[in-house]
Amino acid sequence: MVVNRIMKDGKKSLAYQILYRAMKKIQQKAETNPLLVLRQAIRRVTPNIGVKTRRNKKGSTRKVPIEIGSKQGRALAIRWLLEASQKRPGRNMAFK
Repeated sequence: MVVNRIMKDGKKSLAYQILYRAMKKIQQKAETNPLLVLRQAIRRVTPNIGVKTRRNKKGSTRKVPIEIGSKQGRALAIRWLLEASQKRPGRNMAFK
């Protein structure tokens, strides 16, 4: 899921290179398994509850909390992490 989110214009090999470089950087910096670090980051960001807009009979709208499934929550977490990394300064995506 992470590789497919990183991928732009169908360049999957480039997305894999970015991911592997980032994993190597995490390995050197934290000296732990980079997959565990990535899983922990995704787990911490994953939302449990979302907000959905509902319309009542009078025509006004209000926001209602709904529970988010594990797949949708994981997809949101990965999207949010990658958006945050893209906002960081610098050209090299693996270091962001």
